[in-house]
Amino acid sequence: MSRRSAPISLTSTKARLGLTRTRDWIESLLLPNAERLTDVSFFACLPHPLLLPAGQWLLGSGVGVGAQDVAADTEEVTGAVSASLLAEVGCSHVMVGHAERRGAFGETDRLVARKAAAASGAGLTPVVCVGETEQLPASDAAELASAQARSVVAAVPQDRPLLFLYEPGWAIGGDEAADPVHAGHVLRALRDATAGHRVRFVYGGAVVPGVYTRLRAEADWDGVALGRVAQDPLLLTEALDELAGPG
Repeated sequence: MSRRSAPISLTSTKARLGLTRTRDWIESLLLPNAERLTDVSFFACLPHPLLLPAGQWLLGSGVGVGAQDVAADTEEVTGAVSASLLAEVGCSHVMVGHAERRGAFGETDRLVARKAAAASGAGLTPVVCVGETEQLPASDAAELASAQARSVVAAVPQDRPLLFLYEPGWAIGGDEAADPVHAGHVLRALRDATAGHRVRFVYGGAVVPGVYTRLRAEADWDGVALGRVAQDPLLLTEALDELAGPG
């Protein structure tokens, strides 16, 4: 199966790393691997207070910085972080609709679509998280993810780029990724639901070396989201070898 374009990868540090640990991680792991990370279009999604310093530490490295959330509206609201501000401080991407936010804050498909539209309007690429919370049959998971995706593509112009992250909630932080056949079924449904738009698709959830290869054997994924692997020198090297290898 040939690759349509270079792979893409990302990570989210969630709220695990503070200012000092984020700088240590960038200086000890990301910068020494910057060339290889750039080859797979790697970017790191960080908490809002870390975006500006991280962008300065990574300046000129080719490694991108993204945010973990964005306000749905352009109006000035106390405590909200607008898409235009994220763009101004150097973000290239912003996550919307992560399963943890959908669960903890009750974010709906409509709200996620508004956030994606706001991000896109400011020149950012929305990383749209879709997927089932509990383990479901592949057909049900595909139907749910497709509905989530359709609400977003209805709100974002066709010529604007979108990155869909299929990350089933039950796999986040777990020990086992989704079965490649299951994930491939979801991917094909997502492609149908977003036909005509500028989209790419990555898988996330318990990604370790070997997962990308197994996924690619079943369906044409554009890349993966790395969790704990992105903070482990040996595992990150293995993951980069895998991403850079033959498709």
